[in-house]
Amino acid sequence: MRKKIVTVLICSLLLLEGGGVTPAPVYGAANQPAVILNNVTLKLNDEVRPYLDGKVVMMPVRLTGEGLGYKVSYIKAQNSLQVTGNEHTYVLKLDESTVTVDGKDKLAIDGKAVLKRDRIYVPLTYFSALGMITSYDSAANLAAVSTPQKYADHVAGLLSTGQYMELWQSVFNKEVQQALPVLKMQSVWEMLVGTYGAFVRLDTASASSVDGHTVIQVPVVFEQNSLKMSVTVDSSGRLAGLLFTPIAPADDLELPAGLREEEAVVGAGTAQPLKGTLTLPENASGPLPSVVLVHGSGSSDRDETVFGYKTFRDLAWGLAKQGIAVLRYDKRTYTYAQQYAGEASAGLTVKEETVEDAVLAAKLLKQDARLDPKRVYVAGHSLGGMLAPRIDAAGVDAAGLILLAGSPRKLWEIVYDQNMAGIHAMNDSDPRKAQNAALVDAELQKAKALASMSLEQAAQAEPVFGLPASYLLEMQQQDTAELAGKLTKPVLVLQGADDFQVYADKDFVQWKEVLKHNPSAEFKLYPGLNHFFVDYDGEGAGTVEEYYVPGRVSDQVITDIGAWVGRQK
Repeated sequence: MRKKIVTVLICSLLLLEGGGVTPAPVYGAANQPAVILNNVTLKLNDEVRPYLDGKVVMMPVRLTGEGLGYKVSYIKAQNSLQVTGNEHTYVLKLDESTVTVDGKDKLAIDGKAVLKRDRIYVPLTYFSALGMITSYDSAANLAAVSTPQKYADHVAGLLSTGQYMELWQSVFNKEVQQALPVLKMQSVWEMLVGTYGAFVRLDTASASSVDGHTVIQVPVVFEQNSLKMSVTVDSSGRLAGLLFTPIAPADDLELPAGLREEEAVVGAGTAQPLKGTLTLPENASGPLPSVVLVHGSGSSDRDETVFGYKTFRDLAWGLAKQGIAVLRYDKRTYTYAQQYAGEASAGLTVKEETVEDAVLAAKLLKQDARLDPKRVYVAGHSLGGMLAPRIDAAGVDAAGLILLAGSPRKLWEIVYDQNMAGIHAMNDSDPRKAQNAALVDAELQKAKALASMSLEQAAQAEPVFGLPASYLLEMQQQDTAELAGKLTKPVLVLQGADDFQVYADKDFVQWKEVLKHNPSAEFKLYPGLNHFFVDYDGEGAGTVEEYYVPGRVSDQVITDIGAWVGRQK
């Protein structure tokens, strides 16, 4: 599956040194830094220059602001400085340590504006408060300021022009250089281009502050479709995360009549609560059966939005029409993306990513007086289907499990098959075919070596298929097939025959073997349905292109799940 290949590999987190700018030669006095604005060296003169006040870089605000394309004015009556641009107005009063944004919000800055030789100077962090990316390299005595748009342009520009080595050398830190060699980075970008067509441009970037990081989000336009590029930059101006994700199309569907939805919180009172939605039939009586939906791989919202699909929304609405309450929630790595960026991602396992929250979600349903605590079901899609037996064993003790396009195989086996399917589809004359095959084979050998490692050893090992080795090993040690083989409770396995991510002739067949001793297991294979249980046979069928076309989960699938739940009494 090409989309999943791209998602898995591109999720490698990158760290940018010096704001992604090659340092310019140091010039001027020792306490007078050089300045780069939007990757261009700022021309300074002896009268207007930045200077160091201890360890704080003081910047000439008018020269810097105008160099970045902002309008700067001094309001004498208010003894304040006004900077206008990027659809916002920022006001800083001299001798104060806050910035007022659009006349209402106040942001703290480290230091105060000062008047020096009839020029107003502000701390470098002032520009961070304006949503810009700032950094100071003390060794090079170099201050850099970039607007979010230019920062994103720089990253995408190096990728799109094939300057992989420059990006690798000047942007990545040593740890990421080890984890993501140049050839692998090149392969990742070329997979994107191969899937979505040639890079065209970046659209308008937006930026927000999250937990001390700046998160830049910008649509990346390729010839055939667009993706969202999310760039996370830490407080020192270093890039702490780079992620490409689908852009959901506009969806104006309204909640069907006869249903109601309530906001829910999974893990209330924990360090990382998650927002969710509980869908209920309006006029149902008596304790209801309920289902908790568990996501597939990657960062995902509560609807499990993927291009033109909202799989979990469709399931929730369809099952609620049949008298079943359904809980869906935003994934932890979606809600707290910044906390799992950079080095923090290296120690992540599916326990924190998926299992713990699914257990809490099921417990939330069991505690709801309107719902039957003995009729709570876990429905996992894709990776969620693989993990459902583990989630059940972790304390849910569900009434039954619903496995949608899951697999009892090891995750790396599936990723290998997905990568090889993409390579086999390439033209034999394409020189990248052999190169990509060699890369995938190298990853396969690393994956096979996992079995002989301890978790401590895996934590120090290179990533495998773009994922931390410890992530794959920890999951492998909680073997899906072994856990599923012990189940005696009802299990419903559903598979689309046209699924090119999880395979009917491998994964579905193996589920039957694993569950052959469970008389309560049922299996349903749906001709014509893909990985998201959508029926599609138009242009691009059998490739990720079919996901671009908005589609709904098959009514037959939803009816079958509802009927199955209804029989489990």
